[in-house]
Amino acid sequence: MLSGAGISKRKELELFGRERMQDGQEERRRSSSSSSCFVKPSRFAMEEPTAHLYVANCGPAVGIPISVIRDAFSMFGRVTSVLQPAGDSSGSRVYVSYVNVSDAIAARQAWNGRPCDLLQGRVMLIQHAVPQQQQPPVEAQVPVFTLTKDIGIPGLSLYTDFISPEDEQELLTAVDAEQWTTLAKRRVQHYGYEFLYKTRNVDKNQKLGVLPLSVEPVLSKVALLSEMTHAKEPSLPLDQLTVNEYPRGVGLSPHIDTHSAFEGSIISLSLAGPCIMEFRKYKKKTVTPVDEISHVPDLQEMSHQEDGVNDQEVANLRQLNMEMERKALFLPQRSLLIMSEEARYAWHHYIPHHKLDDINGQIVSRGPRRVSFTFRKVRSGPCTCIFPEQCDSQQPHLSTLCPSNDDNNSSESSSKTVPSLVKPFNSVTPEIEKTYVHKVYDAIAPHFSATRFAKWPKVALFLNSLEAGSVIADAGCGNGKYLGLNPKCLFVGCDISPPLVEICTQQGHEALVADALHLPYRTGFCDAAISIAVLHHLSNEGRRVRAIEELLRVVHKKGKVLITVWAVEQEDKNLLSKWTPLTCKYMDEWVDDVGTKFKRNLSTSSLGSIKEGSNEDLKELTLEKDLVEQQEYFVPWHLPYHRAEVGGASAAAVASGLAKKDDTKRAVVYNRYYHCFVQGELERLVSGVPGARIIDQFYDKSNWCVVIERL
Repeated sequence: MLSGAGISKRKELELFGRERMQDGQEERRRSSSSSSCFVKPSRFAMEEPTAHLYVANCGPAVGIPISVIRDAFSMFGRVTSVLQPAGDSSGSRVYVSYVNVSDAIAARQAWNGRPCDLLQGRVMLIQHAVPQQQQPPVEAQVPVFTLTKDIGIPGLSLYTDFISPEDEQELLTAVDAEQWTTLAKRRVQHYGYEFLYKTRNVDKNQKLGVLPLSVEPVLSKVALLSEMTHAKEPSLPLDQLTVNEYPRGVGLSPHIDTHSAFEGSIISLSLAGPCIMEFRKYKKKTVTPVDEISHVPDLQEMSHQEDGVNDQEVANLRQLNMEMERKALFLPQRSLLIMSEEARYAWHHYIPHHKLDDINGQIVSRGPRRVSFTFRKVRSGPCTCIFPEQCDSQQPHLSTLCPSNDDNNSSESSSKTVPSLVKPFNSVTPEIEKTYVHKVYDAIAPHFSATRFAKWPKVALFLNSLEAGSVIADAGCGNGKYLGLNPKCLFVGCDISPPLVEICTQQGHEALVADALHLPYRTGFCDAAISIAVLHHLSNEGRRVRAIEELLRVVHKKGKVLITVWAVEQEDKNLLSKWTPLTCKYMDEWVDDVGTKFKRNLSTSSLGSIKEGSNEDLKELTLEKDLVEQQEYFVPWHLPYHRAEVGGASAAAVASGLAKKDDTKRAVVYNRYYHCFVQGELERLVSGVPGARIIDQFYDKSNWCVVIERL
């Protein structure tokens, strides 16, 4: 029988099973109030060691009980408590307290930003927590409703057990037989009209066809509901369908479906697993960006996923709660959710990026995947709803906002004046980069670091020009030679090579392992960013553009980014003859993992001005045309026999064919992949990134360089 009634408490226990309750749940309840006496330092504060550690990406929500965390951290000294932050429903953050400060320092030095074998290989972000006695509670956990009549949001309806398990399986089988499109964290299918994530709209002139026959029984059943037959705004016929497959732990960032795109109700059918959906209504008469809600990113996923209201900026949360209203609804498997009127037009809806959901004290595990069928009706004219504050038809400037970047590899909204900076991106790393960049630098890290100590004057000039207190991200920091160069600024570094990051941390720098294409920093977090000799290790243009987009994303409006890359136009003309050019056939096989024919990235434009050297100098740098057109190279690295690492990783590399021995030079030789940039190529890539403005470009020490400002 179709009804809006939710499931009872007893029914919940039967459905979920007591075996899903976490063994640390009781300790979590006992500790929640006392954990509020710690706060995480602000990003601008100089961190002083304490006996207390804030540990992110670790806790019951990621499958690690409190007791296991205590045992692991006890290897460094006596642990007095392991607590979870008050008001944090994510379950993936804890405070670890020691008797001695030295033990906390040792634990942080050993595990911050590195895989921990004792804790399932998790890569944790660890910082010293600041004791703050008598800190008042920040917020109560958002209550989770099971009945829409209790939640009090007009226009919201939930039908449990809307279809049978047999019908559910038929629908899943039907969509799994079709082709999925892979986004950053999930897979999608579109029917009727394609939903365009960059504009959060549809192209009404590009109809894909009718909805599939497999959903006809669902559509027929929906058409009989009172919300459809007595709707103030017509929702039938439904002509657009998006099917989303969410892996366990993946959610949806807060957003309102674009008013001008769809009319009537938004209808969502949840299959294969349950979840919590949170609804947020901002009290201010504006659309509040997601960036106002800070969070600690999950370092394991590197996806900038917005994870609700956390304790990273405790001092601001109380004010934030006054600005918005939050309510949550549990969506059981096979339930149908209808968002109409106020629920559809005025409330942001959001699915937390959790593997476990807390249903008012009961921990419910999400399944391996959740598949949602979202039905909509494409609007034929402008929206005239009674919620103009959120309506892009009535306030055209809202169309420039990026309400949610879930499908653009970021959960955080961009600046109001900047279009979406991040596009859907296939994050699979090509084999040529895994083999001839990642593996090579891991093997040669100590020797590489020993040769990388001189600071380029142009880079130093850029860093020293920044204001005191600036936060600077070094993406691809290597051995960290630029970290801390300006003592008046705060540096954060990351690199894809764990051995190089280890060298950075041994020198006392803040660095962690991360991919330049998925930087682990919040949107607008930094004042400036640098990428020194990194982009030329990326093997196709799409990945290079993505890296530029990420650098621009992490700096705030008016923030600056410096990028340098190797040039084809080398000052030493003999160098190119010592490198191994890669043929098109080789590049087809190794670089392009999606079947597209390889094309060289030749320049179609030239730099507007050259700051270093004269025109005559550039003429002397110009190579023969056949050499200039070759941009893909293997560049050798000679690791001398007397180096200690020759007997370890290099011996294995020689055995596997990754490296070879050169007895003449008494060295193990590795090949590193490089894409050398031609004049104007870097400028062309940057010019294609929305929100980027080039404020300087120059040639320096065989490198093409640009300075960008985020608009």
